Amino acid sequence: MPEIDRTSRLYPFEQIAAWLEDRIRRGDLKPGMPIPSETTLQQAFPGVARTTIRRAVRLLRDRGLVETLPRRGTYVLPQDPPD
Repeated sequence: MPEIDRTSRLYPFEQIAAWLEDRIRRGDLKPGMPIPSETTLQQAFPGVARTTIRRAVRLLRDRGLVETLPRRGTYVLPQDPPD
């Protein structure tokens, strides 16, 4: 199970986003698949506020890795292959 490193220079939302991005890049979360829900992510990262989870998802959206569909969830977008 992932953990937030409180000694890291990265904010918790950046650590969560990095964990999700790693799962996307490794293929654990494939294009079209939903990412874990906010509730599931809160359970995976105990003590983390829902707003922190939302910031992590927003960061992934800003990077073009996921899209959020209202009332449906957040889904992985197809990625360009590495050069």
